[in-house]
Amino acid sequence: MTATDLSAEERIRKAIDVGREYLGVDNGVLSYTGDGRYEVVETNIQSGPYARRGVVDLDGTWCRHVVESGEPLGFADARDSEYRDDDALETTGLHCYVGAAVDIDGETYGTLCFSDAEPRNDPITESERDFVAVLAEWVGSELERQKHYAELREQNERLDEFAGIVAHDLRNPLSGAIGFTELAQDHVSGQAAEFLDRVRGALDRMESMIAECLMLAKEGTDVGERTRVDLDGVVRNAWDTVRTRDATLSVDIATGTTVLADEMRLQRLFENLFRNCVEHGGPDVAVTVTGDEGGFAVADDGPGLPTDVEHALTAADAENIKSFGLGLLVVQRVISGHGWDLAVDSDDEGTRFAVSDVNAAEPVHEALAAD
Repeated sequence: MTATDLSAEERIRKAIDVGREYLGVDNGVLSYTGDGRYEVVETNIQSGPYARRGVVDLDGTWCRHVVESGEPLGFADARDSEYRDDDALETTGLHCYVGAAVDIDGETYGTLCFSDAEPRNDPITESERDFVAVLAEWVGSELERQKHYAELREQNERLDEFAGIVAHDLRNPLSGAIGFTELAQDHVSGQAAEFLDRVRGALDRMESMIAECLMLAKEGTDVGERTRVDLDGVVRNAWDTVRTRDATLSVDIATGTTVLADEMRLQRLFENLFRNCVEHGGPDVAVTVTGDEGGFAVADDGPGLPTDVEHALTAADAENIKSFGLGLLVVQRVISGHGWDLAVDSDDEGTRFAVSDVNAAEPVHEALAAD
């Protein structure tokens, strides 16, 4: 049911088929039971009121008992049970039934049930009720992940909108200020030229801060869907996009190494680490990247980080990380968003950022990678 070549909907249908086969009944239904209605979300039934997207009155179904009690319900023949006079027997025409509640974020979403118009010869056992309850819990987790991923996508869309507004409303007037400063620099000398150099430096820093803030807006959220990313390729792409001056890069990554990640955010992580190496390690710093399936590391031979910044990075202390620049905060956010671990070792001979557990994500990320 967690095969990577199946979509979330296909996995739920597979769960329904597994339940039907295990219980030896004809029908399997995932329902939504909000607002007193019974809406069929997924099923193997092809026609009639209980086909997919069908809606009936919840009070006329066996599932109402599951919704009311929150407990699994099962019987092989309603006529031989305490429910022999229940209206659902006539309304649904189902004699055999096993169902359990499906919960999302602690609230009842609906039910997962299995049924048959014919009575079953063997009684429904406690183990079979437990099986359906476990299957319903799995379906609830699958639906919950879909819901959370949808919320993440919506959040990211809002952040992208914010980033667009910032880019337009701040960068445009800033570009004008830089342009007029450059024009003024061409017509002055002496102390006035020195003052304008300071102005230009401050404007450049503002432009850099805006870029870093926009990056934080996009990278500061939890990561949803992930794909297998070629580690060597993303490292080299990141290096090519950074102004590395006379710095050198050495790459020692095991052949075929991949990382389960959001590729764009992973590249941003490397870009910011490389930028930090060059800005604080000097124009001719030597940078080395190593990696395998367990993780990766970026090291340089620069003068090292201040002790408080090293401790802040290891402890994910955002306030102190910001004191050394937003670039390292982006690094920390990307790592935490993926759920990875970061270790930082720094002395006067260089700094090493080691990221581990990169492929120890929850099974859902593997399962949804192909969706």
